[in-house]
Amino acid sequence: MVGTAGGGAEEAVRRWVEAGGGRLVLDGGLATELEANGADLNDPLWSAKCILASPHLIRKVHMDYLEAGANIIITASYQATIQGFESKGFSKEQSENLLTKSVEIAREAREMFLKEHLDQSIPAQKPILVAASIGSYGAYLADGSEYSGDYGEAGTIEFLKDFHRRRLQVLAEADPDLIAFETIPNKLEAQAYVELLEECNIHIPAWFSFNSKDGVNIVSGDSLIECATIADKCAKVGAVGINCTPPRFIHGLILSIRKITDKPILIYPNSGERYDGEKKEWVESTGVSDGDFVSYVNEWCKDGAALIGGCCRTTPNTIRAIHRTLNQGSNTQQLPVA
Repeated sequence: MVGTAGGGAEEAVRRWVEAGGGRLVLDGGLATELEANGADLNDPLWSAKCILASPHLIRKVHMDYLEAGANIIITASYQATIQGFESKGFSKEQSENLLTKSVEIAREAREMFLKEHLDQSIPAQKPILVAASIGSYGAYLADGSEYSGDYGEAGTIEFLKDFHRRRLQVLAEADPDLIAFETIPNKLEAQAYVELLEECNIHIPAWFSFNSKDGVNIVSGDSLIECATIADKCAKVGAVGINCTPPRFIHGLILSIRKITDKPILIYPNSGERYDGEKKEWVESTGVSDGDFVSYVNEWCKDGAALIGGCCRTTPNTIRAIHRTLNQGSNTQQLPVA
């Protein structure tokens, strides 16, 4: 793990990107693949349910993405919260142990992958990193507010800091390589995260990724420029970007982020399908094929994206195609390193 004690988070991410040949590949959708492997995610815990019921499936999906060429696997903790586990009857200690377990599962998958390929030269794999996912307060509510940023009376910085504080501490103590603050829906939560990173003295590089439904602002209507500026000013944030957003919006969003930060930009859009928060289902026939999705990748690279992957409804096939696109013409062979 590369912490920030000997340098800033941005420097740590840049070292990884450089070791990856100038680009790193993120993994794709977790829930999609868990369901494809037989998991029932009809639960407020969503994919975090599998930390309890079927950790072997999470490990398998992590492995599938590593085999597809991912440099970074994201833990199953997006919807895992102490409050959510406690609502299921678990004690605080048990809930914290489950958060820790999400990182342990990903680390185990990485160790298995490295062991399996110990005697092989693997083209363009290079760094293999674990990012501990922290979803928004809206993800915990499981009412669609992660796609609106409307938290009502809960929308204060102090409330959000109290909600996320211990979760952040536990995940950081589990020793991931990165902390991934994902699908940030409003400026308020971004500010809460920044303050927590400082107050909790976190020395693990973080990334902030926002989501947009119009290609201009983030989903709450808050200015993307203002939100990215909050992330840019925090020395503990090593990369800034966009996730869970249709691919067609990414070009303009990257250009907006680039106006205010020199930090590495990360991009992991969804498949282009739309999620219906009320019905709790994805609207069919609104996405793009893997081929169409990957056709955007070279443009995103030209725009300045350094970390590229997929979010909801993308698969190992998507990531394999991204990996292939990013490494066309490269004959470099290098064993993966943690």
